[in-house]
Amino acid sequence: MNQPLSQPLEIFLMNDQPFTCPHCGARCEELADFYHTNAKSFVEKCLNDQCGFICFQEEDEEFITLWE
Repeated sequence: MNQPLSQPLEIFLMNDQPFTCPHCGARCEELADFYHTNAKSFVEKCLNDQCGFICFQEEDEEFITLWE
C-alpha cells in the first residue's frame, strides 16, 4: 500500500505498548517527534515494506489532564 501524502494522516491514541501498524500489525518507526510541543504527538511509519502506512500517534488529552 503506497499511501499518498496529500491525504490527512489518521490519528491514533498512545498507550503503554509499542506502537504497531493498525493495518497489518507490524512494528512502526518514529519519523517525527512533536511530543515536546502542544500537539504531544509522533508521526509513525509501518516497517512492513508492503504496507508503509503513515499516521499520527498522539497522547489522549483526558489522560494528560488527569496528571496535571
